[in-house]
Amino acid sequence: MKNLLFVLSILTGFQSFAQDVFINEILSQNKGLVKNDAGKSHDYIELYNSSAKTVDLSGYFLSDHKDSLKMFALPAGTQIASKGFLLLWANGTAKGKELNTNFKLSQKGEKLFLSFPDGTLCHALKYKRQFSNISFGLLPDGGKDKDYLIPTPEKVNKTGSIFVSDLKGKSKTLVTITMTENNYSVKLLNPQGETYLVKVLDNKTDKVLYKTKLESASATIQFSTYEKGKYKLLIGKDTYRILKR
Repeated sequence: MKNLLFVLSILTGFQSFAQDVFINEILSQNKGLVKNDAGKSHDYIELYNSSAKTVDLSGYFLSDHKDSLKMFALPAGTQIASKGFLLLWANGTAKGKELNTNFKLSQKGEKLFLSFPDGTLCHALKYKRQFSNISFGLLPDGGKDKDYLIPTPEKVNKTGSIFVSDLKGKSKTLVTITMTENNYSVKLLNPQGETYLVKVLDNKTDKVLYKTKLESASATIQFSTYEKGKYKLLIGKDTYRILKR
């Protein structure tokens, strides 16, 4: 009977620790912002331990596929300190001295899974379409809220003023854009003086919020009056995704 109680107490303690480990932050478009020891900029996954004790993650699994939870096993001896962080590079090779997973992160958004050594789920994080050098994760660390973040690998998650864009596909015009975060403006540079129809659309509804013609060498579009969220900026046949936070 004593032996049974001892085993049950170990299992209960193990489960308690595991529930305090979270997929805390991800960055899937790392454009030279954060580099590994070899100077390479890979996607990264950050884990966070919210408990008061060090957790041994030996044999835990990470995956980006619900039907294959045991895709990547954390090596023996992998630990995460109390209130600490653990960074893994999602470079798709699982090779190197640092922790490198055998899968990469999708820029379009997906769901990540952290599992116990027996394959049962510990935590999952679903993230949205990503933007260059903008991360996504939990607020506060290990919390229930999720949002786009200012990347802080192995540090406390934080949000703040974010104003970024990504071009969908390849450019079909000669127009380039410059984002100005402090006043939420987008400057359009049109060196050939071509004429393009310019629209700002709500990302969810495709409702046209603003429309004009670009005919001069440059123009500025203000996003300061728009609510925080996602938008589409159409310049001729070019589509930019805009994130305002």
